[in-house]
Amino acid sequence: MIKNKIRDFLPSIIAVLIALVIGGIIMITKGVNPFMAYIDMMRAAFYQASPRSPFFSGLAKTLFIATPLIFSALAAMVAFKAGLFNIGMQGQMIAGGLAATFWAITFKNYVFGNIFIVIIVAVIAGFLWAGIAGLLRAKFGVNEVISTIMLNYIMIEIQNFMLNGILKDPTTQNTQSPRVFEGARLPLLFAKVTKQNLNFGFIIAVLLTIGLFFFFKYFKKGYEIKAVGQSDTVSENAGINPKYIMFLAMGIAGACAGLGGAERVLGGASEYTYTELIMGDYGFTGLAVALLGKNNPFGILVAAIFYAALEVGGQMLQQRYQIDKDIVFIVQALIIIFVASENLFKFMLNKKKAA
Repeated sequence: MIKNKIRDFLPSIIAVLIALVIGGIIMITKGVNPFMAYIDMMRAAFYQASPRSPFFSGLAKTLFIATPLIFSALAAMVAFKAGLFNIGMQGQMIAGGLAATFWAITFKNYVFGNIFIVIIVAVIAGFLWAGIAGLLRAKFGVNEVISTIMLNYIMIEIQNFMLNGILKDPTTQNTQSPRVFEGARLPLLFAKVTKQNLNFGFIIAVLLTIGLFFFFKYFKKGYEIKAVGQSDTVSENAGINPKYIMFLAMGIAGACAGLGGAERVLGGASEYTYTELIMGDYGFTGLAVALLGKNNPFGILVAAIFYAALEVGGQMLQQRYQIDKDIVFIVQALIIIFVASENLFKFMLNKKKAA
């Protein structure tokens, strides 16, 4: 069984290696030793971000960047399991982040504004927003790719409206919200040692990864989601309601993404305020991470950390080697292309086995 698991991930491993080799060739054309560059990238990502930074500041920074990628990729994975293609994680993350922000600046007390209540609000917001796409697919047959893309645009406009309205901080000219209530903030992890904003959100992401693994492996609803993903007709003949399962799967996916959006705000990514750019492109990158992680919860955890390590290492390349960070983007893009070409790798492996 372990051998089969390794075989499943082999195409992704090969894709990463090929992408790194091509990236190395590009570095050589720039007069940079790729071996030293990659070693320095890993050192920056998992040890010290710079010679003057505290020990393991690089690791803390990498895990901080990986956290929203884990939530986003898990959201993509849940939808994939049901045979759905969720491209709406960006909007779902924004929905969760906005809901958490609104609640945490409205209820500035430990009764209604504590971290547990705020997280629940964010999860519900993500669930409901993604549930719209699930409902449209289940009830009217609307393709979820189209609906989730459109919902992304709608949520971005809602974000802009709220940041220039009810969420705007009146004390500044910047387009941002006031700081969220202290009781709603996620505790920082090893901040005194690493001087980074790594927070309890990473622990939540790991727990969610473990929870989804057991959910799909041992729980009835997890089995039903996978069954619908294999064949909604066969699953319906087996007594499963595929329409309900599609809605449920999209809702759970949105809840994961909404939780990721809340983590960005409550974890201090932007001084505990909501800003226009706080969500970055984590929602879209989550698709690539889910693909690289083979839609396996633990594979996604590793893939997210790897992607974040490339991001942190790329910043070091700019500073130390004066190399454009676009090299990292090229490597990431190549990884996606090669992983998407997995059938070609499988064909080559099967051909070699047959020989």
